Amino acid sequence: MTDRPYTDEDLRAEAGRALSALVHLPTVEEIVASLRQSYIPHLHADGDLVTWGSVLDEDELAEAARQIAERMIPAAPVGEWAVNLGADGLEPTAHVINLDSPDGPFVRLHLAIHPDMPEADRLRLHKGMRHAIITAVGEPDEDEEVDELGDSDGDVLDLIAEIASRLRDATDEGEYHAVGLVYDLASGRTTCAEARRDLADITLRHV
Repeated sequence: MTDRPYTDEDLRAEAGRALSALVHLPTVEEIVASLRQSYIPHLHADGDLVTWGSVLDEDELAEAARQIAERMIPAAPVGEWAVNLGADGLEPTAHVINLDSPDGPFVRLHLAIHPDMPEADRLRLHKGMRHAIITAVGEPDEDEEVDELGDSDGDVLDLIAEIASRLRDATDEGEYHAVGLVYDLASGRTTCAEARRDLADITLRHV
């Protein structure tokens, strides 16, 4: 028992609420004003300084802004979650575990890891957690034989992700971004449709 009438958990909870209260959902007009001078993310990642305002007219900007506003409304309140991560010295990573239903994503686990953990260990952690979850929610029938010597889809994807991660460090420009797409696909960070769209905008040397 401390001499304070509140706990550290109380402080974290209030910090999360205060952080969430700072969020102001901009109007469509405010988004349009910001978009005019903002770089289009996937083009900017390739080094192109293309702004939304340079390729869209006012009506098209308004439509894009409306769609952006619609995506902000259902955004999850993660203020307290973010405060707790920072207080514990953890940082969110790109490693996620997805469980999909026929109608789309059903469960998504986001991992937060200490910044000192090496990438190879992060990949092993991600692989182990995904394998454990898939085993728990999708155990084979008692009569079903399991080939323990075979490579599962998860093993293959994890290896592809690790190879892509290493290749990215050895490539540049278009090749860097193409390898990044491979990594994102294997890690579940993007869909095939999104990757195909992004790939069409990448220029590869000698291709």
